Amino acid sequence: MALPSPNLDDRRFQQFVDDAKRYIQQRAPEWTDHNVSDPGVTLVETVAHMADQIVYRLNRVPEKNHLAFLDLVGITLFPPSAARTDLTFWLSAPHEEPIVLPVGTEAATVRTENEEAVVFATERELTMVPCSLSRLVVQQNGGAVTDRTADLAEGKDVL
Repeated sequence: MALPSPNLDDRRFQQFVDDAKRYIQQRAPEWTDHNVSDPGVTLVETVAHMADQIVYRLNRVPEKNHLAFLDLVGITLFPPSAARTDLTFWLSAPHEEPIVLPVGTEAATVRTENEEAVVFATERELTMVPCSLSRLVVQQNGGAVTDRTADLAEGKDVL
């Protein structure tokens, strides 16, 4: 995402027209017809339109100058690429057989009020093999290692 370019001039067409009409009232008070049908107002609107185009192009200059500067110092921009992350998949219930997730399985972040959800897709097939706990070994505060498998099977507190 590029940094936002500052607006060097934020005036628009209508503001140019209004400024010109105020200036005309100060410099030429005898000119009283400021309606659209007046040829002088048509000329003012034409100049305001050209000024609006110049301001638009002027506001585009900072981004072009920034890119030219980066090119001058030898920095090339990386092309856009897909975001990558590590995902953890959990089974909702134990299975006896391996579960295969196909290529392109999608997972998304939580959507918030301010941001849309970001959707990720797997790049390759994932096989989730069944697993079970066979031993519980505990070591507390650098003490001796103890096997607590029997306590776990009996439902006792193992910590």
